[in-house]
Amino acid sequence: MNNFVHFVLSQSILIALFIGIVRYRKIDPAYYPFIYYTFIASLMELLARAFTVNHRPDLLIPSLHVYSYIEFCLFTWLFHNWGLFNRRKDVFISILAFFLAIWVYCSFYVHGFKTLNFYFLTIYSFALIFFSVNTFNKVVVHERGNIFRNPKFLICIGIIVFYTFFILVNVTSLSVFKQNITNSFRVNLQQINVYTNLLVNLLYAVAALWIPRKQNFTTPFSL
Repeated sequence: MNNFVHFVLSQSILIALFIGIVRYRKIDPAYYPFIYYTFIASLMELLARAFTVNHRPDLLIPSLHVYSYIEFCLFTWLFHNWGLFNRRKDVFISILAFFLAIWVYCSFYVHGFKTLNFYFLTIYSFALIFFSVNTFNKVVVHERGNIFRNPKFLICIGIIVFYTFFILVNVTSLSVFKQNITNSFRVNLQQINVYTNLLVNLLYAVAALWIPRKQNFTTPFSL
């Protein structure tokens, strides 16, 4: 698969972004971080394409570093709005601060800003999967209605699927395992990840369609 096809498939996130923009003023504000995520993800894909075409890895890698932490913050904010941390702002802020410390350490002391931060990417992926599994369980047990029309369920499934494959791709790039894995296996795994990304983006688009309308009374949007 060439880079252009990869780029075109990655732009499937624009479907969820477009739906989110159209419905933005009507949806429950607790889901705003998800809409912001689709915008940031779309922007990062465009920047990555521009930097790759113009052979500017010196700009691409630092952008991916910054994007990874922003992405983690937006998803964690979303889970906070859903009540995963019992709506405790101190817990939410502590999680962000803890992962910021990991990000800074991995970015500046382990890898440097000129190489991809595989350790942080792997750690925060595990965290998002953990948050998603816990939210997924709460949705299945406590929420009524058609689960396939539940945006929390769809978003959590998307996160679990995408970041599971994302972890596999990152782990194969770590120096600890890199020597024992062939280049062809890594290439095949990355191609699978492209199609996984497409599937997840379509799940996000469906989730954006089913985001509930805002209530006339106080919403769980707590920041």
